[in-house]
Amino acid sequence: MTSRSASAAGLLFGVPIALGFTIGLAFAQDGATSIRKTPLATGTAGSDTAPESALRPSIGKDVLPPGSGAPVGEIVPSSLDEGASWEAAVEAANAPTPLIGAEQKAAVARINAYFNAMTNLQGRFEQFDPSNKRTTGRFYVQRPGKIRFDYAPPSALRIVADGHSLAIEDSDLKTVEKYPIKSTPFRLLLGDSVDLGRDAHIVGVEIQNDELAISLEDRGGGARGSIKLSFYSNDGLKLKEWMITDAQGLSTRVIVNNVVAGRKVAIDFFQSKDKFSPFQ
Repeated sequence: MTSRSASAAGLLFGVPIALGFTIGLAFAQDGATSIRKTPLATGTAGSDTAPESALRPSIGKDVLPPGSGAPVGEIVPSSLDEGASWEAAVEAANAPTPLIGAEQKAAVARINAYFNAMTNLQGRFEQFDPSNKRTTGRFYVQRPGKIRFDYAPPSALRIVADGHSLAIEDSDLKTVEKYPIKSTPFRLLLGDSVDLGRDAHIVGVEIQNDELAISLEDRGGGARGSIKLSFYSNDGLKLKEWMITDAQGLSTRVIVNNVVAGRKVAIDFFQSKDKFSPFQ
């Protein structure tokens, strides 16, 4: 698979965007407390002229009278510790709330109903690969089984599913790569009847503020990685984004916007090319 088609496949399968991709590790260095060394007043340690205080340990010499402040060399807790604790508390308060039992079941039913009510849909997308490279374009959905992604220039990619197979077309390289649609995560969402509890393993469902998210894995274990779907949920459900994570832990994120009911399209709109004409 070419690197450019792999980038497109990352949107669908979560495969690595490029071979040899390396995830950098960021290290945070804690601040250290430094103790200032007091220079000798006169003479040199070990010489006859060195003062007595320079030749003795300073234990007992740094103790100050009560109320005069902390002894020299004592580490005073920093006010930053309190701030860090406060930030941790705020972060914990804003963390997603997992849904379990009847609440999870109701949320999954709501998501199923959203996709089952979907017929024609279109909008714009932004795709971010594991290296945070951004590409954009338009997408079109027609259930059951049909989807199309037109990447904006300078990308030469297009992804088309006709209900049976999914093709990745590269007009620059004049290549067409096809896969069974059942091998992509979209089989869960584009079927005649969407039932995520039946067709997928639900890893978790969570809610945070006005957003609902569900994480899924293939029930049969044949698909690599997982997919997480996120929705706006304050006024009905509305698809916000999805994130596909591959078996190596690399994630491709796709954000959708300007989503509207799709218009009627030509009969061959979701048909992929069998091949490109020879380059002239």
